[in-house]
Amino acid sequence: MKMQVIVLLCYLAFGKVSAQSTDWELMATIYPGVIDHLSTDRSNHLFVTDREGNVRQYNAAGDSLNLYSPAIRSKLTNLETNWTVNLLLFSADLQQIALLDRFLRPITTVSIQDHDLGVVRQATLGNSNTIWMVDETRLRLIKWDYRRQEILQEQPFSLILENENHRIVNIAERKNLLLMHSQGKGILLFDNQGNLITRLPDIPDSDLHFTEEFVYYVDGSTAYRRSYTRKEADALELPTTTYQKIAVSSSRVFLATESSVDIFKKPPSW
Repeated sequence: MKMQVIVLLCYLAFGKVSAQSTDWELMATIYPGVIDHLSTDRSNHLFVTDREGNVRQYNAAGDSLNLYSPAIRSKLTNLETNWTVNLLLFSADLQQIALLDRFLRPITTVSIQDHDLGVVRQATLGNSNTIWMVDETRLRLIKWDYRRQEILQEQPFSLILENENHRIVNIAERKNLLLMHSQGKGILLFDNQGNLITRLPDIPDSDLHFTEEFVYYVDGSTAYRRSYTRKEADALELPTTTYQKIAVSSSRVFLATESSVDIFKKPPSW
């Protein structure tokens, strides 16, 4: 199934917009139920969570592969699947991190309260067995080695965020960059030592999907792609306004409504 769309190439540095045509090619539709989080890995797998913390894994054709159901049901705050080998599930309500393998088999569960890490509101997987955390109790950014159970570094927000008030609603590490989505203030980019590099202030408060090079999000009838290392952006006009979330892999674009996911072949321009 093919649908004609318009690709808007926005060169932010010059304020120019050009357009080209492409096709949406629908490969499959899946119906996992109520959708809370949507994510992909580097092998074109799709991961979908519901509001009780269950995780479903699908392949690029939409075939169901694996299901993970936690012992204690709770809404997930973060789902990190980009690293392929290990997956991270974080629940702020439970103050608990679960690590799974790529087949959704449990590896370990970490209770944050057992390690004097404060009250953590965001957590994500980083390089070399590390986990980045945002501690709201002491207003700090933590890099923690979960195998050695050791804090590798910590930075007070007063030093790295220029004494501004921030509510961090998402966090991810890509290419040795730490990306923090601050409500109403866009994305803050840090190096792997926690030093602020730059900001993308015009990112809306939407569900964001991070790849190695781009951040993607849906706003109304348009899907946006922004590079966080170059000043450029792309926008695809969507065939319907019902999509709420987006995830992108090397060969697929996954677009989700409240209870279904349309799997499209990735357009050549993306």
